[in-house]
This record gives sequence, structure tokens and C-alpha cells, in this order.
Amino acid sequence: MTQYRMLNQVPRELNQWRNNLSYEIGGLFQYVGHLPSLVDIIPNVSAIQALINYWDPDASVSRFGMCEHTPTLEELERLLQMPGKGSPMVYPSGGTREQFCRFLGLRSNSLDQHPDARSCPLRFLYDRFGERESFERHQIDFFITRGQWEEKRMQAFGLVLINLLLFPQRHGKVTFATINMIQSLFLGIRGTTPTLIPVVMADIFSTLTNCQRKGRFFYASNLILQMWIMEHLAKRLLNPLGSCLPVENWIDSHRERVGRYYRVMSSSPFIEEFNNLTPEKVQWVLDWTKVRDPAFRTTQHDFIPLAGVNGLVAYIPQRVMRQFGYPQSIPMVQGVKDLRLGTVTESRSMILEAWGNLRGLENLQLEMVNKMAPAVMPGYNEWIKQRVEHDRARQQSASTSPEKRMERLRKELEESQA
Repeated sequence: MTQYRMLNQVPRELNQWRNNLSYEIGGLFQYVGHLPSLVDIIPNVSAIQALINYWDPDASVSRFGMCEHTPTLEELERLLQMPGKGSPMVYPSGGTREQFCRFLGLRSNSLDQHPDARSCPLRFLYDRFGERESFERHQIDFFITRGQWEEKRMQAFGLVLINLLLFPQRHGKVTFATINMIQSLFLGIRGTTPTLIPVVMADIFSTLTNCQRKGRFFYASNLILQMWIMEHLAKRLLNPLGSCLPVENWIDSHRERVGRYYRVMSSSPFIEEFNNLTPEKVQWVLDWTKVRDPAFRTTQHDFIPLAGVNGLVAYIPQRVMRQFGYPQSIPMVQGVKDLRLGTVTESRSMILEAWGNLRGLENLQLEMVNKMAPAVMPGYNEWIKQRVEHDRARQQSASTSPEKRMERLRKELEESQA
């Protein structure tokens, strides 16, 4: 199995910084929800190593036999308790070292000892914001007052969390590239706190696709992805009030819900689980998922285009209607192989317009919802079987040597001319 590098240990400075903030950390909730709780999640590299093999880049889903799954906007929004649908979307764009320093109140020459033009070490930021005495120790590096530093200290912690846990880099440093997004998050868009959820999802999708195409580093939140897949594997009775608890910390209670999956540290058990997964074994709807009016499309498209730091993706929730408890039908959009979205910069207007015009599907009623055993519509099982067979044939073809493929084509041509 191909080995992929990813975040395999949460830096201890994050835990120290969080503890030092104490009650002040509550000021971050409106921006990043329960993201600070991700510091307590132990990365499970094996789960992601296994999951990558089941990702279908053309459909933006993971396929386990007759079961298709994908992270949804509603699932991630409520898992993290971050702003989501209905909030302006933070749009990914590049940032510079100068913007980074200005946002944090740091003098431009404070980073001279770290000449990297794209990032800085976590330790540099922890030393200047992580402890109550940091301002006095490094006052020469700031152009702001102690009072202003108190507010920046909280924002600096949010910046580091977002960088290292949501948009990790190969070198493990804090990148300057996200500063425009983070500045928009804390300063607001049109007087409203915006959402990072679409960007987080887009990066998970694009990174899964990149790893399928021989990428070697997982440039997305493997912590969120591992929590998401374990929650769907752990069949259980749902919390009947789950979707009605607006500030419940589902990250803190994650380990209790997923039980044995949290302790599995080898890819083999996950692969065996994925290979034997059936609709009856799946936890289709998560405790916190709101099933009323999920977003399935936009006014312009039968899919939802999203932009991430690492590129554009097409999110097709119509393929995973059972994750909202609704009967699964044959999706109107079956793949995005031939879809051309352009670059992140070129597609800005299209993406933002789509985000402002999310829509559900007509004729869906709450009476149709079955959270424990969602139904399938006539024809769907036959359709998904064809997809599975097609994928199996494609994989077999990919594993066959060019000489054998040519020999098979030659025989087929001879037979057709006989």
C-alpha cells in the first residue's frame, strides 16, 4: 500500500497555548466553534491511508461496495459548530509575509531570523503569544500595545489552529498563504462572521484526489476526515436531541461514540471493514446532522462547486441522500470527470454566486426520513451495481501490463472482423 505523509502528531505547543488561554478561549467560539478540541484527537494515519483507496475522484465520494459516502456541509458544520450555510463564504486567496505580520501586530523585521518567505515556525508564534508574559519578553517585536496584544493573542491561537489542523503543510510550519482567509474570518464579511467549512471540505476532496494521482502528502485535515469516517462506521442508537443542541461539543464525545475504531492503528482492519461494509452496517445519519432542508444543488447547477486552498471541486450531495435519512435515488449528476471549473481565481464569481444560491430538492418531505435504515428508490441498486462493476473492470485494466492490454484488444478486433 502506498504510504502518504500527513499530520501524525498534534504539536504540544497547541495544548500548552490552549491551557494558558483558559477562559479567554471562549472568545474564539463564534469564529471557529469547537476547533480547539481537535487538539485532543490522536491522529490515526492508518484510517486515512486505507480510506484513500476507496475515493472516486470523478464522483467526489468514497465507495464501499454498494455504499457511497462523502463528508457533507451539514455534517462538518455541526461537528465543529462553526458558521456554515447562510453565512458568507471565506474565499481562498494568497497572502504575504507582510500581511501576516500586520494582522498580528508584529514588526516586519521580527521575522528576519526566519528568512522563509512562505511560512514561520510554530515556536516563533508560541513564544510571542502563547504565554501571559510573552508580550513583555518580546515587546520589541510588536508595534501594538499590551491591550491590543491581548486580543491578538486569541486571534493568533485561532490562526495557528486553522493552519496546522485544517490546512497542514508538509514542513509543519504556519503558512502565510491563509492570512487573507483568516483576516476575513476575524474581521467579518459585510458585518457577519463568515464560514470556513466550504474551504475545508474542498481541500479534503482535492487532497484525496491528489493522493489517488500519486501525491505523497495529505494537504488537508486528516483529523476531521478520520473522525467523520469513524462516526459512520460506528453503528449505534442516535441521540434523539442531537440535531437540536446548537453548542454541543461533539468532538469531545467522539471517542466514546466510535469505541474500538479509535484504538485501531493499522490499515488492515480498516480495509477489511471497508470491503465488508453493507448498507445495514452503516451509520448513515450522524447524531448532529440536521435533515431539514439540506443543500443538494444550486440554482445554476445540480452540484455545488467549492473552492479550496488546493483547487476547485464539485460536491455532489445527491449521491449521498441517505446521509440525511432520505431515500437514495439515481443522482442527476453522476460524475464530474469532464467538468471544467477553471482555476480558483477565475472561478471566484461563480463559486460565490453558487454559495449564495444553495437549494434543496423538490418533493422531499421530512416524513420520508429514516435515520437508521434509509430506503433506496427503484432502479438505484441496479445503477450502483453497474458502477461497482465498471470500477472493478477499470482497476483490473489499470493493473494489466500494456502488452496484455494490446493482446486483448488485438483478439477483440480479430473476433469482430470474423
